[in-house]
Amino acid sequence: MNCESKLPTITEVEQKPTPTKDLVESLQFETSSPATSTKPSESPPEMYSKNTEDEQDEIVTIENVTVKFRLAINQVIAQVYPNCMTLGEVKVDIGRRFEVAPELLVLAQNNRILPDEYRIRETENDDFGIHEYALSLKSLEKRKSLTTDAASGTATDEEKEREPKLDLEVYYNKHRLPDFITVYIPPEDSRNGKPKNIVVEIQNKAISKPFLWDKSTGIEYLDAFTQTGPFINKCKVDCQLSRDTQTFEHKVKLVDTMHDQTSQCWLDGNNVRYWSEATDYTITAGDYVSYAQQERAKNRIGKIQLIQRNFRRYKWMKWMRECAQEHKRLVANRLAEEETFQEVQERRIKREERAKQFPRTQDDFDLLHGEVQKWKLAELKRIASMYEGPARVAEVNILLDKEIQLLNGIERQRQVVFEAMKDFRQQQMLKKMGEPIQWIGYGDTVVTVDLLRTQRVRFLTEIYNDLQKPLKKAQRLELITKVRQILVNEQDFPDFGELFDLFDRERNLLVYTKHCDVEILRKRQNVLFVELIKFDREPKQHKQGNRMCWVCKQVKPYSQFAIRTRQSQVDTCKKCYYLKVASTENVVYTAILRSIQRDERKKHCSSSVAFIMQVDDIRHIVDQIWHGHSVLSKCNNLARLRLPRWNKCEEWSPWNCVCLTDTEARNHNRVEDLEKVYDLKTRLEIANRHMLAKSAFHNLASVSIEFNETNQWCNVGLNRQRHVRVDHMAAGKGIDMRSKPSAGDRNYTLGKIL
Repeated sequence: MNCESKLPTITEVEQKPTPTKDLVESLQFETSSPATSTKPSESPPEMYSKNTEDEQDEIVTIENVTVKFRLAINQVIAQVYPNCMTLGEVKVDIGRRFEVAPELLVLAQNNRILPDEYRIRETENDDFGIHEYALSLKSLEKRKSLTTDAASGTATDEEKEREPKLDLEVYYNKHRLPDFITVYIPPEDSRNGKPKNIVVEIQNKAISKPFLWDKSTGIEYLDAFTQTGPFINKCKVDCQLSRDTQTFEHKVKLVDTMHDQTSQCWLDGNNVRYWSEATDYTITAGDYVSYAQQERAKNRIGKIQLIQRNFRRYKWMKWMRECAQEHKRLVANRLAEEETFQEVQERRIKREERAKQFPRTQDDFDLLHGEVQKWKLAELKRIASMYEGPARVAEVNILLDKEIQLLNGIERQRQVVFEAMKDFRQQQMLKKMGEPIQWIGYGDTVVTVDLLRTQRVRFLTEIYNDLQKPLKKAQRLELITKVRQILVNEQDFPDFGELFDLFDRERNLLVYTKHCDVEILRKRQNVLFVELIKFDREPKQHKQGNRMCWVCKQVKPYSQFAIRTRQSQVDTCKKCYYLKVASTENVVYTAILRSIQRDERKKHCSSSVAFIMQVDDIRHIVDQIWHGHSVLSKCNNLARLRLPRWNKCEEWSPWNCVCLTDTEARNHNRVEDLEKVYDLKTRLEIANRHMLAKSAFHNLASVSIEFNETNQWCNVGLNRQRHVRVDHMAAGKGIDMRSKPSAGDRNYTLGKIL
């Protein structure tokens, strides 16, 4: 609102309060001009009744001032009163608005109670001429005394029972109150060069929004007419200045046409003359057609409906074909998965049966020990349910004898297989020692280096293979002569003298005797020759540390100790640890670990914790944390259990897995939202198991981080990820050639993880 010089002066504002006797008498008082300070006087009110000589110099100017009443810290109300009005009259007006007796009201300023005889101009005001008072009620004792005096009068029972209080709801709801602001005009902006304080009333012209409601739909429109302003009254209002009364907008209206057009004029009132142009054309009227007939002929609605109906039919048929194709694809995938699953199960059963009948590897013998242990537990359960007392002891003794016989049979078979596989293991060891050194270099290139040590191993291995062949006497003597020449360059070997002497003795026997048995002599030669191949002339720079096993009390190097992720120190050697877990079925836990690593490789998570887990860790997770059964179906068949991810968006870890069967694991991988599929009880149980796993493998996370940040993952080796063929390297076709994996190579599925 514009509050400049065009606003009315203070004396022009219409005042509506009821004039009183004190108000009339206050006009005769002489005070300072409005430009002077209006601070209150410290003299008692009786001094104002005396007209001194200083007070008769000027005439008091009556003006409206803004008075603020503070009820609380954040509760303030404002009113406009003449500056000559007494505080008693103000209390009467405020008490009427709050519906409280004026005797109960207390006005204070600067922590000092003001008497009723004070006038408003005698109190302090701020820089803008606003008087602010603290409004409150009298104490409880005074209130009771006043209430007792009032009760002796004609007060009603409701007034007696109602507790007086300053309620803003009564103030605002029962009385229509305008808002006032005080505008200060400096001397340089006023007409007469004197400062002014103008009280401006703010008119509330809020829009009364109509209530709109659709009966058919029940929708209520709350924001109706929000963009429509109040009605503009064109009539001028006295003592009101606004932008509409101070501005005038000139509007320009075009009269001439933009281009030439046909015109007409009346001749005699009936006839009309037309002036034609070259662009005019004649329209001949045809038969009359009504609007309804014209719309019916066009049939726009029917054509639109036909197009929409055919388009919807096309979209529906297209969607049905897509759904049918997707259904066929899903059914085919499910059937293929089922067939693959059945084939895998059949191969697993056949492999287990073959391993039980013809054990060859360590896992096969562990499987047999596990079968014996399960048979023993089943027999103990049967004996406990059928026998008691001495009969049970006798049955347990018989069971113990049978178990000893089975374990002895397994151990005899182990020794037979060990002797039969001795030569094969030795050949594999020599082949491994003779392979060139390989590592992955820049650009994912496999670098191969053939050292003198590996060349020597391959050369001596060929001589060793020739010594194993059955040769005639002349060929054998020729081979011995060649070997003696080679041994001359191997004098650093500690058993060089003994080996050379053995070949010399065989040569003498073959030369000077016709019939001799040299088999025992050749076996000793083969043993020492293998030791010669293993011998390394370069001394070891770092000697491997030794430690005593806590079980067998033997001092062994660290390489012969079992390493587990949950252990805090090296304590048990591999032999003693194997005796401890020999009765468990390690093949099952190995299969679970391989399935975990296979799934992580498919998801390209090479830095997962799954690649540093051991079989013993999987055994602990399945047996101790998940108690050897599925969390959903409670299936305790270890061959069917798997440990997939619980939250598939995070990497696998002991605290992010769940024990399920193979079928449940495949269905679990299709779940997007776990909270929609699993109930709260199941999710809480799995969360508790995760807390146990995190407590058991608390140091595994730090080890995994260090393993990746120190770049030790690259030092693990190729691990049969890639195979380089020597013929391609010799032909100059590059050294980054990958050979296709064989059907029996189960470790080739590692893929590219570096």
